[in-house]
Amino acid sequence: MHRRDDQYLVSQPLEIQSILNALRRKRTLVRLDVPDHATAVISTILDIEGASGDLYLDNAAAADVNTRLLAAPSVRFQATLDRILIEFHGTLSPTQWEDSPAFLMARPQSLYRLQRREFFRVEVPTKNPAVFTVLDPPMEGAKAVFPVHDISAGGLRLVDKDHLLGETVGKIYMGRLDMPGVQTIEVGLRVLRTAEITPESGKATQTVACKYFNLGTNKQIAIQQYIGQLERAMMARRWALE
Repeated sequence: MHRRDDQYLVSQPLEIQSILNALRRKRTLVRLDVPDHATAVISTILDIEGASGDLYLDNAAAADVNTRLLAAPSVRFQATLDRILIEFHGTLSPTQWEDSPAFLMARPQSLYRLQRREFFRVEVPTKNPAVFTVLDPPMEGAKAVFPVHDISAGGLRLVDKDHLLGETVGKIYMGRLDMPGVQTIEVGLRVLRTAEITPESGKATQTVACKYFNLGTNKQIAIQQYIGQLERAMMARRWALE
């Protein structure tokens, strides 16, 4: 829990308004969720009320998700602006924007602006994992498929058991990302670094950290949907153990 005197806390109204305006202007993807519950949606700021500064936000396509978000006593707002995490909490109420259903969220009195080197990563299950298939440059079919070890909004780590990508830091691979339960997308990956991990089997293997290259908004949404799916599954497992 952050303290009120936290160095990352922003409480000046003009600065808060400037940050929110930038998120709207850039059509930044926003994550709305209920902390510790499997309820989340990827949204955007549709508009900002001039007088109050209240936010009009896209709602979810699923009615049950909207119902849970509207009933929640506190909803977390998260977005990334120039690789800085913007976060605050508030409540949602139903409204209309250009004759379509939407959420209304009051302008926060304070928010957190957190510099992070990387996005939060979610581990991918080893059974039925997401996989990345290298299409360009061409590789032998059996060697072109790499399971995803973990994934985030900013990039992913591939399992490279045959050490095929270890000497390619900085190289861009174009390929297909297959995410179970979510649409398949074509994506470019830039290799950042490699590392060795030792799984439970005891045999060390290489992982390759990659950053998405020229990722469009629709593909970002697909990746966020997959991350949300993994988070919900993880939360369900936690509930089953309690």
